[in-house]
Amino acid sequence: MNLLKKLENLENVTPNERILIDAILKDPESFIAAKPKEIASLTYVSVPTIYRLINKLGLSGVNDLKLQLQDALRSETEVPVESIDFPISPTDTVNEILLHLKDVYTQTIEDTLNLSDQQVLVDVSALMKQAAFIDVYASAGNLFFARNFQFQMQEINVNVNVPEAEYMQKLSAGNADARHLSIVISFGGRGGSMNTVCQILSDNHSPIVLITSTQKNPLTRFAQYKIYMSSYENHYQKISSFSTRMTLLYILDTLYSIYFRLQYDELLNRKLTTYEKIHRRLTRREPED
Repeated sequence: MNLLKKLENLENVTPNERILIDAILKDPESFIAAKPKEIASLTYVSVPTIYRLINKLGLSGVNDLKLQLQDALRSETEVPVESIDFPISPTDTVNEILLHLKDVYTQTIEDTLNLSDQQVLVDVSALMKQAAFIDVYASAGNLFFARNFQFQMQEINVNVNVPEAEYMQKLSAGNADARHLSIVISFGGRGGSMNTVCQILSDNHSPIVLITSTQKNPLTRFAQYKIYMSSYENHYQKISSFSTRMTLLYILDTLYSIYFRLQYDELLNRKLTTYEKIHRRLTRREPED
């Protein structure tokens, strides 16, 4: 049962909890966008009432409530999951394939945007600036996006470590400490190696930012910050990871852009100056013997 249905059928609630439930059901999008104090002010209930309702729903907090609302809204209003997992058919023309993939990308971007917590993105970008070292842990296809992020940061003279082999990831985690910011990319926390990496990082008091799906992920218990990926796509039953790649690229590009904004003029000048030096060297005609 999705959360909207669960709210409609919830029994043994107080009058104030019923007021809150009715407000959520009437305008769930506004509830998702608001903070607890704003919700309390708009519905004329207390903040403790919000948390009592959360406890009755068996949820872990306000963010968990909002994520489940988001999932419920998607299941009722969006294109079926099958269209994300199997967006093309054998009879599609090239133009139809182009349009279907465009729909997948558009839906993924919109969902990632709706899931984003802007304060978390700002806080993580500030941590990136403060950290002496930035380490990104990823596996399989996500490694390509981690390396792309590494390249972007290298362009502005910020070194990012992306260990790839399982042993090197564990070694990197073992050497991490509070000066390291560890960004862990794991859609569902299914790989045993990432669990070990996160345990080591936690033991070393290295702050962890987890980029994950809205589905249950055992790695969330280690993370100080969580950034959520669009989670339409089935982990196995699909043609390709069209949606997962798009949501991860969007998130990493956003982190890079917010970081860049923190020192915009300095970093822009640094990047342009560096590429001007490279260009001059490449185009300068070397003297002949």
